[in-house]
Amino acid sequence: MKRIIRWSGTCLMVIGIGLLVWLMNGNVKAGEHEQQLLDAFQAMQAEEPDFSHRTKGEEMPVQASMPSTFDHTDGNDVQRMEGILSIPSIDMEAPVLYGADAVTLDQSLGAIENMDLPGEIGGSYAIAGHQAHVFGKYFNRLHEVQIGTEFTFQTRNGLQTYRVFDVKIVEPHEVDVLDPDPEIALMSLITCYPEYSNTHRLVVQAELVN
Repeated sequence: MKRIIRWSGTCLMVIGIGLLVWLMNGNVKAGEHEQQLLDAFQAMQAEEPDFSHRTKGEEMPVQASMPSTFDHTDGNDVQRMEGILSIPSIDMEAPVLYGADAVTLDQSLGAIENMDLPGEIGGSYAIAGHQAHVFGKYFNRLHEVQIGTEFTFQTRNGLQTYRVFDVKIVEPHEVDVLDPDPEIALMSLITCYPEYSNTHRLVVQAELVN
């Protein structure tokens, strides 16, 4: 019996160490990938903006898919870079890729397809991200953002500053929350809510102030 207990304890210890190493390795890879995207974007800023990867059509569902397979940075990721979202109040800075599919959201934040360009007056632009992501924080603290909070979005056209005017909880089918306002440049930040759940969406909405 004692031998079995010792053997079980040893197995649990090995499993625990293995999980810790796996998590640490994942965090390192995620950090490296994110930094590669940030560096690549900084290098691209001197180039002529290219929005050929974008199309505008029907609204996409208010979604933030669950994690899929982790992937590494490639040339396609760099070309799909929309900008860098920075929210100082929650200590967050992360790249934004075009597209909000599961693979993209494993690597970064994702701009929902078929919407307007960021900063367009009368337009609507939305960024989705994980709130409980295994290998990164992304929107883990988005629920802490309050009305009046300011954040920036660095695009290849320049730095945009936004101020939050609404924070709401909606169901996934309530896509009308993304409807544009003709008077403002609307940006919506979207994540699953509550934590570790996929039943609702937390939507933080802000308007361009610069």
